[in-house]
Amino acid sequence: MDASAESFVSYRWARPEDYETLGQIMYDAIHAQPSAYSSAQRQAWCPKPPSGPDWNAKLTAQHVAVAVQGQHLLGMVTLGPDGYLDLAFLLPEARGNGHLRQMVSMIQTRALSLELVAITTHASLTAQAPFAALGFDLLRHETVERLGQQLPRALMRLSLETAGPDGAIR
Repeated sequence: MDASAESFVSYRWARPEDYETLGQIMYDAIHAQPSAYSSAQRQAWCPKPPSGPDWNAKLTAQHVAVAVQGQHLLGMVTLGPDGYLDLAFLLPEARGNGHLRQMVSMIQTRALSLELVAITTHASLTAQAPFAALGFDLLRHETVERLGQQLPRALMRLSLETAGPDGAIR
């Protein structure tokens, strides 16, 4: 494969053989530095890369958009049948290159095909600004407890009723 093919990023729906790598991407994204969360908070959030039957079942039950460069997965965004965007993670070195926008666009198109009127998510401190830039509205800030650690996050919502005729995020 030549260098230009290796640098090309494509977007597709995840396959079961991707799931273990996606668990590692989630772990790597959460534990990357710099972070708005302390080491203890990140350890409580994701103490090890998710894997195994429960992880596979979780991803199988959702629509999972992935970014791929060459043969390497860069990130994922997931959508449940109820319009909940559950997971959005990119490898640290893949951030800031429009990959989140492309994957969310895939998710939005899928949500429209499911006749959903909105996508909701609980965005981490890191994800709030990117989601706001994609048109998600902040509904409220909240804090959840995990393994004795307080994790601040934001409930956000993207209305699909204002999507353009091509389904693109406005």
